[in-house]
Amino acid sequence: MAPSTESAGARSQRIRDAAADWRHWLPIAALTALMVVETFFDLRRAPTPSPWLWNSYFFVYYIGTVICLLLWPRPATTFSRPGSTIVLSGTALMVYALVSASITPRPYVSYTVIPRAYLTVPILTALATLLLAAALIRVLPPAPLHRVLWWPAAATIVCSFLQWPRSAAVHGSARLATGMGGSAVVHVPLMLAAGVTMAAALAGWRRWWSLGLAALGVLAVVLTGSRAGVMCMLLAGVVIALQWLRSRRAWIGAGVVVVVAAILVAAVPVLHRLFNPIDELRAKNLDTSLTFWASTPTHILVGVGSGRLWPWYAFDSHLLRTPWRGMVTTHWGPALNSAHSTFLQVLVELGLVGCLLLAPVIIVPVVVLVRRLWPSLRRHARPDPEDVILVALVATIGAFLLDTYLLKNYGASLWWWLVALGALRRRPTSHEESELELHGEDQLTSPDLAGTQSCDSSAPSTSAQNAG
Repeated sequence: MAPSTESAGARSQRIRDAAADWRHWLPIAALTALMVVETFFDLRRAPTPSPWLWNSYFFVYYIGTVICLLLWPRPATTFSRPGSTIVLSGTALMVYALVSASITPRPYVSYTVIPRAYLTVPILTALATLLLAAALIRVLPPAPLHRVLWWPAAATIVCSFLQWPRSAAVHGSARLATGMGGSAVVHVPLMLAAGVTMAAALAGWRRWWSLGLAALGVLAVVLTGSRAGVMCMLLAGVVIALQWLRSRRAWIGAGVVVVVAAILVAAVPVLHRLFNPIDELRAKNLDTSLTFWASTPTHILVGVGSGRLWPWYAFDSHLLRTPWRGMVTTHWGPALNSAHSTFLQVLVELGLVGCLLLAPVIIVPVVVLVRRLWPSLRRHARPDPEDVILVALVATIGAFLLDTYLLKNYGASLWWWLVALGALRRRPTSHEESELELHGEDQLTSPDLAGTQSCDSSAPSTSAQNAG
């Protein structure tokens, strides 16, 4: 009985230590709660009647950033050089867009001159999204990212199904959507959450729960009916299969998932749109925007002005009524009420200067991923499971062609920034990992983590990680 009593006492002490060290679990719990709220509620709205100027994202994200800085003045983790590059480039892009919105001629839409505040507030909210992501990653414990983001990912996936009946009634469509965004954009956070849980499953962290959540995440992406989402998921799936699925059983499981997804798409009429890649409205929008952008050398260099062609925030805030099928008649021709493309919005409204500022945000994760996978390819070895998350992130960049992120769709953008900055943290040294174990962060004696040590031990060294 004595060994059993001692074991129970030691277990109780570990629980008390973990509860006392609130610096580790509080940020994760708060982020999980935020994901639940964002999934069930549309924070684009303000608590005041429409039309509103200040959205709920603005207040929640700036308040969250301040709380992180006050409660955790010393960072728990630091960014690697690529991570710092992304933070600086993203911030510079937001500042440049804010300056552009402050000086550009005000747009004239539906017989209304749009107030300048409706051009600057969305940029300030986009900046708040980046700042909150950086502040959260700064205070989250330096454990592997699949462990840190496991609960937020699980909450995002599960809650997307729980609120589905409500969103279907609100949107009048059976396509899955959440408070983070409509069915055309929510596939990005769902895919990133699936990437987190898939990495956890491959690393042996809560293996079967993680695998089930990853399958639900893939199913959720298909149920959005987003063509961009399915294409990005297929791209990530091919890379993950070639790099990590080395057993016959794994390939059989992947094949079953593909077959089930194909049957689902074929059987559900609302998903038949996945077979139709043509969109005439986007073609008109592209023609009008590029014609306006190329009209003068100034437009080519610095853009036509942030919010000048696509004053989308005036529609989101209900200052103006959303036009039928999203088309607006402008001085330069018919255009959608938003760019529906991150790259197009930056090119047209912020010019080549804006593209140069955006480029590191997009290119750095791709370069880091290639540098991490290349040694494994040369040695025919299995890469670190943690890199699955970066594969999912890089795959979502393709969605930037077909909808607007980072400068818009703040709930989905927060997920993107979190994963990008989290994947580019400085990985903890062996001494720091032992400190985490002492604080109860890594319960390596747990049965479901039996294989985790071997998986994590194959991770690159700290010096290699800092090099990208």
